[in-house]
Amino acid sequence: MIEILPIKLLTDEDGLIFGSLNINLAKLARMGFPVAPGVVITAPEFKLKTVLEHYDFGAKEIIEQSLTLVKKELASIPIPLQLQKETKGVKYFFLNDEVKSSAKQVWQVLIAIWLDEIKKRLWKDGFYPGITQNLDAQVVIFIKKIDAAGNAFFDFLQDDVIINIKKGKLHPNDQKKIFDLVKLANKKLFIPHDYEWILDGGVKLVGIKPYTPDPIITSTIGESQSPTRIALSQVPRNDKMNSAVKVFLDLSSSLIIDKNIDGIYICSEKIFDLNNPTDSFEDLVFKIVESAKTFPDSPVFLKLADVSEGMSDGRQGMGKVRGALRLLHQKSLFDPVTDALSFARHKKGLTNIHIVIPFIRGVQELLQLKRELATKKLMRKNSLQIWMEVCIPENIINLEDYLIAGVDGVVLNLDELISFLNGFDKTCDEMTFYKKEVTGLLKFLDDGLKLLHKSKVRFLAYGSLTLHPQVLDFLVEKGVYGVVAEKYEAPSAKDLLYQTEKRIILGRSA
Repeated sequence: MIEILPIKLLTDEDGLIFGSLNINLAKLARMGFPVAPGVVITAPEFKLKTVLEHYDFGAKEIIEQSLTLVKKELASIPIPLQLQKETKGVKYFFLNDEVKSSAKQVWQVLIAIWLDEIKKRLWKDGFYPGITQNLDAQVVIFIKKIDAAGNAFFDFLQDDVIINIKKGKLHPNDQKKIFDLVKLANKKLFIPHDYEWILDGGVKLVGIKPYTPDPIITSTIGESQSPTRIALSQVPRNDKMNSAVKVFLDLSSSLIIDKNIDGIYICSEKIFDLNNPTDSFEDLVFKIVESAKTFPDSPVFLKLADVSEGMSDGRQGMGKVRGALRLLHQKSLFDPVTDALSFARHKKGLTNIHIVIPFIRGVQELLQLKRELATKKLMRKNSLQIWMEVCIPENIINLEDYLIAGVDGVVLNLDELISFLNGFDKTCDEMTFYKKEVTGLLKFLDDGLKLLHKSKVRFLAYGSLTLHPQVLDFLVEKGVYGVVAEKYEAPSAKDLLYQTEKRIILGRSA
């Protein structure tokens, strides 16, 4: 005889039958948490015991063979009438991380789960009279269409919520919902748990497991790993170091969320692909819109696509047709990126998105590209800033002319600048040791940064050189507005900047 009850109807009195974890799931449902509809089913202990007694489990060598015969015999048992009644009218079920389309399939999966549990008991203790007692009750969820599934828990070593994605992808908004659900559910249940979730017309909880600390934490999203694991940072605690210099997270190739940042930086050439314009355009729109929604009070800088002629894998050539020049002469590159920007600003009303014009070789290119942007109704105003990327020495030498032409800020691409100054191609891996020779770069930038400070024009630092100790000291000394950090750099960037600022201030007062 099996017992079946809808999740919401479980109470403390049912704990001995259905298990304390399923009772906790029911408690959350009654508290208003988004728990998916479904039922909890107990194992048919008597029937399992009756079948098992007909087979020999005395020798471990024949356990597997005997269980195979047991499974075949149990599979021929008709679906319990109670199960048919509770699942009538339901088209799709979610059980054991699988989607099933009939009650018969659900019953077969349930039998397999319980037999697997019995198998573990057999290997451990051999056959005994009560081997079918107290088998774990199983949760069967009723679904429509699952877009993603996984589990999440609060990790005390990370001081963070860890989200494992076993199937599909998550929007940043859904990540935030899961983050909040885990935090609140732990408070309501008083002790931490591991929560199973699905994305079915919204985030829904489908199960609870005991929490077991895991010291090995990875942090990736948007990649084809299974499961994908995301670390969502908490609201900064009082012991977090804050810096005057802002940290902008580079979300060009990831969607990791860290609340301890001041803005977002997106390089559109890393997302939009001319060889796959339809799908990559959708990815670009998604990245822009979700970033701006997730951080509505922070600036999101979108750099227009800087694609080099004849270069692959996002590599940029020194003397190639690229940057502003290519945008001006290739509508198939310029239009999709600006259309994505227009959609986010004009259709979605996301006015915290600003433009960065890439790789400019002269003032005329800047002026002409600003005119092209104006035709898309993307003109400079209080809610739309236009910044320029500084990549070549000419930009610094004629910086005053660029400021007169009208820009709201400057992005120093330090990797590009040092490659032109030191005379090496940064796409050539054998020559990258020249990156360490930063003295000439800092001397060259000195007058230009003084001009920016005098003109009250802010500047960002971008590139792998940004957190180089000598370069970082120089940038902080010159009043850098912010630095763009990769996902693996962002967690420690604030502390590093704080220590640098503290050291410089103490040095001045000494």
